[in-house]
Amino acid sequence: MSQLQHTEAERLLEILAAVVSNHQMLTYATAAEALGRDPKNNSRMVAQCCDLLDAAAVLAGVPLLALFWVREKSGKINHKAWKDIEPDLREAVISLSQCHTFTSTDFAAIKQALNALIGRGNHKAWEWIRKQKADEDFWKLVSRQPSSLPEDDAIEDLGSDRPDSVPTLGKRYLRDPKVRAAVIERAQGRCEFCGKVGFICTDGTPYLECHHIIALANDGADRMTNVIALCPGDHREAHFGKRRNELEKEMIRVVAEKA
Repeated sequence: MSQLQHTEAERLLEILAAVVSNHQMLTYATAAEALGRDPKNNSRMVAQCCDLLDAAAVLAGVPLLALFWVREKSGKINHKAWKDIEPDLREAVISLSQCHTFTSTDFAAIKQALNALIGRGNHKAWEWIRKQKADEDFWKLVSRQPSSLPEDDAIEDLGSDRPDSVPTLGKRYLRDPKVRAAVIERAQGRCEFCGKVGFICTDGTPYLECHHIIALANDGADRMTNVIALCPGDHREAHFGKRRNELEKEMIRVVAEKA
């Protein structure tokens, strides 16, 4: 049984590499179809393969892949996944995957880790990984927050001049959802920086990410004058690109013209 699970998990990893590169998502049913299986009878098998892939991701030091990119039929993250941990910690795990740009190097690392787990099904794989670390180290491994990432500032940015913060694994700033909704409405489906139309989500809406031009962690205001709707590429560059200081100035100008 574990050998079949590994074989299908490896196939699913290849499928996800193509899906993620196109900024698309799978459901358990569409993943089963992509594997050439009847979705009515194989959704549970796909969920087990996803769980095994995420165990391999932790072993590889990569954020959880399948948790975020393979969803329920509704398009939501599996409500049963990680349900037994504290909500803030679960949110940190999901946010880490959501904010991460998976690369070919990540997929290669997950595949290598998956090979190291041969002979163990998804449950046994997690048990084995937990034994390698003390509980505290294990959770740090699963939900680590890279110092270069301004935590939730990467996605779901949102209204006040001095936003409150709440403790999670570091500091997470509370955002006004009305600001994000207003910025997305202002963008009308197009990146406000490059003008590209966002890809279509499962609910039929164009996908854009809201970005605080001056980060909340740097005392940036949580208001529409400091938030811009971006395509994923421009968003990543705004956080990690060599030109990020230049982009910040240009984005301030773009948003000011919309005021």
